[in-house]
Amino acid sequence: MKVQKIHHVSVLVKDLEKAGKLYSDLFGIEFSGPYEQKALDVRFLRSPLGINLVAPLTPDGPSARSLERRGEGLAMLVLNVPNIEEAIEDMESYGIRLVGREDRPAARVASFHPKGLCGVMIELMEE
Repeated sequence: MKVQKIHHVSVLVKDLEKAGKLYSDLFGIEFSGPYEQKALDVRFLRSPLGINLVAPLTPDGPSARSLERRGEGLAMLVLNVPNIEEAIEDMESYGIRLVGREDRPAARVASFHPKGLCGVMIELMEE
């Protein structure tokens, strides 16, 4: 599989507003949002640099459970690939479990379980 570029990284945080202010004040990063992605149970701030700050949308959903188990930190790495079907086959040939697929208006996306990827969820995207 050939990765074309990093699309974005997501950092899971407890307090979205506090984290957004810290990253803005400290690094000069401007964010838009907040937005909600109910399928992933998150609220998030997006930056043009490709850094997203994400927080649980609900107190008992998968994001909240992950935050409770693992704490704050890198949650997801999203990579652009030229062919999503070939990329899925490559990942599965390494025994990495596919946990979701989605065809969005501008992209085809596949998500893989962090257990097989050194603790980081990887999402592959064909735009």
